Amino acid sequence: MNRAFNKIIRNRITIPLTPFYRQFPYKGKVSINSADSRGCVDTELGFFYNRIPKAANSTVVTNLARLKFDREIPPKTAKKMFRTPSALYAKEVSQFSSLFTFTVVRNPYTRTLSAYLDKVERRALKNNKETSFRDFLQSLEDGELYSNAHWAPQSALLLMPADQFDFIGKVETLETDLPFIKEKIQGKCPEEPIRSILSNATGASRKLQAYYDDQTAEMVRNLYRSDFETFAYPEQLPLPADNPSETGKPGS
Repeated sequence: MNRAFNKIIRNRITIPLTPFYRQFPYKGKVSINSADSRGCVDTELGFFYNRIPKAANSTVVTNLARLKFDREIPPKTAKKMFRTPSALYAKEVSQFSSLFTFTVVRNPYTRTLSAYLDKVERRALKNNKETSFRDFLQSLEDGELYSNAHWAPQSALLLMPADQFDFIGKVETLETDLPFIKEKIQGKCPEEPIRSILSNATGASRKLQAYYDDQTAEMVRNLYRSDFETFAYPEQLPLPADNPSETGKPGS
């Protein structure tokens, strides 16, 4: 019970009252503790990266860790090696505008399917159960949309307003967006190639036609309308050729 109580206090009082969230009140429906854990701040290199699950965040954060520590670091470790916004002091928050702030997002159709394949279908198969993609989407409509950051709307995971980010990259253009990000941080063109992390790749971009029909596409459009609008993604279902990710390229 103490653990549950402490979690409530952290979500409702401790984190919201830190200097960062006093300046940037969190308005998303995902727990603020979960959202905060996906903020990567480095005041020495001068960046703030708002990680979005299922949007190449393993690839991006391992490349950032390589810049910081000059060695290869596994994704799970790399994600914990940067400070989160709630850990910033008031003075650091006052200097936040000097940081290069960015995030990377993904087409809602592909990201939602990837979350299903990785977090729902794989686990169901291990337990000899079956949960169809439509059943999964129905559960999101029934109240589970914000229950897990891997399928929560990307706009709900932003720790500051979208229009205040210096740059919003996209998985679909990560081959050019990630070098741009590294150049902004390094102050020069990156000399090393992008290190793509494919450990959780689901091949979602190649499976859209197998899982989507008119009904499931409409469900995703309604569930993730804020993402389509905020990040200017077209509402029509993308063709496989429109998704360079998950084919061995960065962002899978």
